[in-house]
Amino acid sequence: MKTMAKSFNIIFNIVRICLVLITLSACVTQQYENDTNTPIVKNEASSKEIAMTRISLALRYLKMGNSEQAKFNLEKAKQFAPRLIQVHTSFAHFYETVGETDLTIASYKKALSINNEDPDVLNNYGVFLCRQNRIDDAEKQILKAISIPSYILVAQSYENLALCQFRAQQYNKAEIYFSKALQHSPNRASSLLQMAILHYIKANYLQAQKYISLYERATRKFSANALALAYKVYAKQNKLTIAKNYAGMLVNMLPNSYESKQYISNGLVHTEFDILAENYQQLINENMPVGRDKPVVVLSPKSSNVNLTKMMTVVNKNRIKTQQTNISSSNKKQFNKQITVSEKELISSNSDDKAIDRSNEQSMMTLPVHVISDGDSLFSISKKYNIFMSSIKRWNRIKTNKVLRIGDVIYLANPKKAVKH
Repeated sequence: MKTMAKSFNIIFNIVRICLVLITLSACVTQQYENDTNTPIVKNEASSKEIAMTRISLALRYLKMGNSEQAKFNLEKAKQFAPRLIQVHTSFAHFYETVGETDLTIASYKKALSINNEDPDVLNNYGVFLCRQNRIDDAEKQILKAISIPSYILVAQSYENLALCQFRAQQYNKAEIYFSKALQHSPNRASSLLQMAILHYIKANYLQAQKYISLYERATRKFSANALALAYKVYAKQNKLTIAKNYAGMLVNMLPNSYESKQYISNGLVHTEFDILAENYQQLINENMPVGRDKPVVVLSPKSSNVNLTKMMTVVNKNRIKTQQTNISSSNKKQFNKQITVSEKELISSNSDDKAIDRSNEQSMMTLPVHVISDGDSLFSISKKYNIFMSSIKRWNRIKTNKVLRIGDVIYLANPKKAVKH
């Protein structure tokens, strides 16, 4: 009896394994491509799914620099789904990458012939046209994308428009579109920083200062570019103490950056921002329109008025530059890790652009911070500075699952109750 039972169990297990193998192989077919004997195993998925898989492979190959395999997979994707918009936008990306401008345009037009109100295609086509310096055509495509009610990435598209106009030296139009981007996404850090740059090159230093403050509140990551800009904005206003603090952060937090080395070398006397400012001044002196030649039509689902800064008057070409300060060896030492900002800088995004009272300019607030380095944790930071972890989380709005990254800045005091001096 035991022998029979054992035999029965063996037979049962064999049958069960066979059933499993049959189940696993039921959704797979083996085919042969061309005249070779190389089998190709394909899942019985929809044509669209197969095409999307081929597109994913193509983009991976393109990123690796293998354009032949990229195009091969795109052609396969087109065979499976010739009217799939993603196929033709991927072809557009491929052709732009390999420098085929006419074929890129043809691919975008093919995608739009399938659906001429696809906002992603319109936006991407507009960005491409901008890169080709076809500014007016780019503007039309991106504005059409924005006008589609279901489109979500409106702020991104307005920023794309603004950057396009900025590169074309149409600075007033760039300001309009950056403002629109910020209306849709007030804490959009990239637009806030670009607005600060825009006002710096126009010599509107108080406005640049305002946007730097808003940028800092929108992001806790300080780039070398942003710190260098903040240094220049305060130095131009002769607020040397605040400027020095930003320079200290630059040298201390990002010592290997180009901006940090330039500060140590020459005090950032002539930056990319200054070059843009000189170009802008040249346009003013030559009586060029600087973006005033054409009216701007905004096809936004929600129309709203934009408060624009008035065009700056002609600036004296012989404006006295801020005195350059030589950097001694003591300046290269570690700086105190503090962010010093003017009390008047904490201006809300919807406040009027009024002149700051000179009597309050020197009223400053000092906010101690900690820059995250390798091995840091909230526990180690709280232990190092003898501060409750709950306080650090509250001041920095840190959630439980927040991942700390090297270079992040952690407030060590309540930003709303920083110490005055």
